[in-house]
Amino acid sequence: MFFSLFRRLLLILINLFLLSLISYAIFMRDPANAVYVEPSVYEGYKSYTWSLLQGDLGITYNGGDSIASMIFTVLPATLELCFVAILLALIVGVPLGLLGAFQQNNIIGKTISAVSSLGLSLPIFWIAPILLYFAAVNRWEISAVGQMNLLYSIKPVTGFAIIDVWFMDVPYRLKAIQNVLQHLALPSIVLMISPTMEITKFVKQRTEWVLKQNYIKFAVTRGWSMLRILHVYVLRNMLPLLIPQISRLVGYVLALCMLVEGTFGWPGMGRWLIDAVAQQDYNSISVGVIVIGVFIMSINLIAGLCLFLLDPFDKKGWSGSVR
Repeated sequence: MFFSLFRRLLLILINLFLLSLISYAIFMRDPANAVYVEPSVYEGYKSYTWSLLQGDLGITYNGGDSIASMIFTVLPATLELCFVAILLALIVGVPLGLLGAFQQNNIIGKTISAVSSLGLSLPIFWIAPILLYFAAVNRWEISAVGQMNLLYSIKPVTGFAIIDVWFMDVPYRLKAIQNVLQHLALPSIVLMISPTMEITKFVKQRTEWVLKQNYIKFAVTRGWSMLRILHVYVLRNMLPLLIPQISRLVGYVLALCMLVEGTFGWPGMGRWLIDAVAQQDYNSISVGVIVIGVFIMSINLIAGLCLFLLDPFDKKGWSGSVR
């Protein structure tokens, strides 16, 4: 147990060190930062990392705004989009995977299997503008760009608009909530396509494996209903293994946000970084690399902790006991 914890912490430290080196290399691409290497490269790297540890992220070269304040503005918008997309993917993908596994020998199971395999190859950067155009032509209310209508002024409390809008104390609060949800719907639908297909395929394969086990055959001979088998055996053997899949999908959806945010005018981390690249703002790019890397490592650490709490001895087996 302690060796596993030590190994995980050591890997995190190594990843942080490599991430800081990459960030420092990007930071030094700006000639204005050459002052950091006047004593030596080592002293410059030491000074740079010390500034990061103190929370001094510098300023943007296009506007002179504090990068720290910019991060706290754009990062919650991206996380809001990612978490909503993952939540929708779980709500849709898990039932589809279970249905495909229980109906694997008929047209329903085969259709779900084919659609899940096909959906993994769909180009999101192509679907996003087409879906936005289709919604706009048909005058759907969800055909909106941005995070909300500029007529509504939402006071930032948590940074997540979908949460902060509930703290508004104005007569038009319900209209503001509706507006935020309308702006969130279309990019979330686009982002949820790939993770939904991933979750559906994983749940279907895992459920089919569980249904082939001897304890399932024994439960069937005892007259158990499929609903009871689903509750006692299938979910307990399948849901815990979704945790590492979700942590991987969060990083994948975060990468997709880089493409989707520009299409929908979403004021998030991806759009901010793409603008920084276009403007050669190396200060912002270097900090953005650090923030994204630390976020992904944090998600993986939380997933590892959840797996440890569910299976402290790392048995890697989720067969339940017959009741």
